[in-house]
Amino acid sequence: MGNSQLPDTPAPPARPRPGRVPVIAAVGLGPTHPGYVAPMAALTASVLPLALGAAISPTLLALQLLVLSGPTKRLARGWALTAGSALVLAAFSLLGFTVLDDLHQADHGHHSLRGAIIAFVAAGLLAVLALRSLHHHPTSGEEHEERTAGRLDNAPTFWFLGVGAVGMAVNFSTLVLFLAALHEITRSTVGTLDRTVVFAVLFVVTLLPVLVPVGLVTVLGDRADPPLNAAHTFVAGHARIIGIAVEVVFAAYLVWKGVGELP
Repeated sequence: MGNSQLPDTPAPPARPRPGRVPVIAAVGLGPTHPGYVAPMAALTASVLPLALGAAISPTLLALQLLVLSGPTKRLARGWALTAGSALVLAAFSLLGFTVLDDLHQADHGHHSLRGAIIAFVAAGLLAVLALRSLHHHPTSGEEHEERTAGRLDNAPTFWFLGVGAVGMAVNFSTLVLFLAALHEITRSTVGTLDRTVVFAVLFVVTLLPVLVPVGLVTVLGDRADPPLNAAHTFVAGHARIIGIAVEVVFAAYLVWKGVGELP
């Protein structure tokens, strides 16, 4: 028999070598989701300024500093005040999400009459608060502080939950800006997880006036007293000016946002 040549058989395809899967692709944030970065960046850019404005709260900061300057159970009272403020903010968040979710969502980067109206209403509320502060002449800061300190000295610790709750509930400029930020989150096109992360950042940033002082005392103890006392003196003397400045600046900012939203 002669040598017969067998037809060439194609070689089996090479098996891909195992390699690492990029983490961002594994969790669905990579190239499989084109356009992800732009909506997330837009959401962060729209929420962060409002969160910072909501965090500038002379009333809550002065209240927390007053509590932490007390001689009795100041850490327990400070954390109770923080918890009360957080509970009210959480309840307000739930109410805000419930109301805002009923509105039609609008994509970031598109003009929205509803978004413009919400921005203009929030700006109007801040303008009213600024006018009210300009025409309101409170009693002497020292007399007011002495009366408040006298009431707090003998109060039980759990009572400070209510102090923090009331302090947040009457902090109208913070709540207005917080609601405007909630609107930006509810209308965003990013996923639920990403909106949750942005909301968590908003929530924590808004609570910074009560979180930072009690956190410093918790970590540093008596070493935190000098900077906190200096901050207390400054805030007590300039609370009205700071409040008016925040309300005017962010009223103008929301008007600018509202104009940009107009169709």
